[in-house]
Amino acid sequence: MRCFPKALLVATALLVPTPLLAQLETLGSTYRPMVIVAPSSNDPVLEDIRITLRQSRNALADRDVIVLTVTEDDVSIWDPALEAVPNQVFDPDRLREVYGSAGQAVSITLVGKDGGIKDRGTAPGDIQDMLDLIDTMPMRQRELEARAREAERREEIENRMWGGETFGR
Repeated sequence: MRCFPKALLVATALLVPTPLLAQLETLGSTYRPMVIVAPSSNDPVLEDIRITLRQSRNALADRDVIVLTVTEDDVSIWDPALEAVPNQVFDPDRLREVYGSAGQAVSITLVGKDGGIKDRGTAPGDIQDMLDLIDTMPMRQRELEARAREAERREEIENRMWGGETFGR
């Protein structure tokens, strides 16, 4: 058995690419990534998808969806909840390899907070189907229950503080 210096092993490990899913793991369990792969940023189907995404902004934000769009050699990121671009860097070739659909010019892939692929589509209408699917997921059900409990708790605290006064509500 040969022994290699620790520095050599570390340097070698840095050269070996990490698995693709590890790229999305950098988002943690905070988001449900929606990865859209298109041949170019001017693709007409992609433009229709972008319109649908903008129209669905609140629904996407409520479900913790972050959108990664892969075109040519670029990956753009949009967080509908923040209307901002998170500071992340992704490899477009690796994203295209795993999340692109063979034989389809444009593909949409929904990835769960657990990192697993939940659904695939190719048309703007598939986005609503994906949002509906998210609503059936156990993790989403727990999130909704936790929000309801938090709202009840806040209302209870307000009632105790203000004696049931609504102050304009």
